[in-house]
Amino acid sequence: MNKALKYGLLIFGIVIITVVGFIGFGLYSMEIEDHYGDLKELYYDSENGDLIVNKTTSEFGIIEKNWKRINIKTQQKDSTDLYNWVYRSGIETKSEIYRAKNEEIELNKITYSELEKRIENSDFKLIIKN
Repeated sequence: MNKALKYGLLIFGIVIITVVGFIGFGLYSMEIEDHYGDLKELYYDSENGDLIVNKTTSEFGIIEKNWKRINIKTQQKDSTDLYNWVYRSGIETKSEIYRAKNEEIELNKITYSELEKRIENSDFKLIIKN
């Protein structure tokens, strides 16, 4: 093969990989938006180990995030999807996501009132709220 054909195949391969990459990223983003809808900002801004507080129901939990879903671990339940956490009986509740500034939070050793005091004392940084 001559040099021009090799460069042509190389450029063609790079273009194909780029197009497939854009299509894959678009399908991934579309699945997140289809599942979470208006909550997609909560998905993108949160990280694994963040604290989520439901202000309406006075509940809190730790976020366990994977590449497609967010599950919330609470003291009562081992795993709840973010969509089910925010929408209770079809009604949207107000949730806030915080990140610990210094150390990770122990879920079994804290109550909601203690958590509110720690938030007021700026032990946690507000990431996003809906």
